[in-house]
Amino acid sequence: MTRDIEQRKDDHLKLAQNEALRFSISAGFQHWRFIHNALPEINLAAVNTSTTFLGKRLSFPLLISSMSGGSHQGSQLNNTLALAAESVGCALGVGSIRAALEQESVRDSFLIAREKAPTTVLLANIGLAQIKTAQLMEQAARFCEALQADGLIIHLNPLQEAFQAEGEPQFKDGLAAITRYVKEFPLPVIVKEVGQGLSLDVIQRLVDAGVQTIDIAGAGGTNWIAIESARLGADQPILKMAAQEFSAWGEPTAEVLEQLHTEATVIASGGLTRPLDLAKALALGADLGAAAGPFLKLGLSGDVAQLIELLKVWRRTLELAMFGTGISRISEFIGNLKILSRVTDRESKHE
Repeated sequence: MTRDIEQRKDDHLKLAQNEALRFSISAGFQHWRFIHNALPEINLAAVNTSTTFLGKRLSFPLLISSMSGGSHQGSQLNNTLALAAESVGCALGVGSIRAALEQESVRDSFLIAREKAPTTVLLANIGLAQIKTAQLMEQAARFCEALQADGLIIHLNPLQEAFQAEGEPQFKDGLAAITRYVKEFPLPVIVKEVGQGLSLDVIQRLVDAGVQTIDIAGAGGTNWIAIESARLGADQPILKMAAQEFSAWGEPTAEVLEQLHTEATVIASGGLTRPLDLAKALALGADLGAAAGPFLKLGLSGDVAQLIELLKVWRRTLELAMFGTGISRISEFIGNLKILSRVTDRESKHE
């Protein structure tokens, strides 16, 4: 791995904390509210948020989305995130393993995640633009074995690649490459976007190709087009100005969830900024919620205790939302539109 790639990793971590680089549109969760049940007919102690994902038990259905690896800062981040994920019993993804496949010296920045989180669900991650050779599949499989990963995320990021100075916007025959991985890769394959979202048509094409788990990663959170635009130099003014037209480009997460009907396992990420967003995403039909931004600053700070406390707030909020709607089992909460109501325009104005 060149120094340029390592610098790009650190640039991404720094810029992802910038609120100005978020979407100009929301993920849409504010358009929904829970219907309060004053007669829940259950005891709070009976509420159970635990679920199973990829054959492992999680204390609640949350994935800390893939953030980093491949640099010293990324190693520290993965260390903190892994310790917290293991403590609270949620799933964890690491950043793109491409760096580890290209440079052995940075492998430990990823492997530390399993060292610090020996039992929880751990997902590796690589871009579609990088998976097209048989040799890379073999390399990725060997590294996933060393990582003891439970699955491999293939991320789709065509516009991020197009706006990235070092990008590889080569997506021809992408579905064929994904199909090959579904059939031949030794671990379950999850396909996600990076923040522009998966449309209903793309989701159906992925499911038809055999993908059993998808992550919507919709619009409303961090905008990677804006981040890559911020990294562009003065020598690329046209691309930089073009990026301004894409502040609202993408499929808002809640909108996709509302319309989605699929047998695939659904992870909802993109714009889950508050604990109650997780509960809403689940009630709208997601099997898991996922987020990165809300945990990034604490992850970078190295304050494991504070991060664990924050994750416990997310778990407790879900538990209380279930109690407040009269549902004790997570399986009865997921996809239960009867406990949701659309927020009226008048209510929206007061929020």
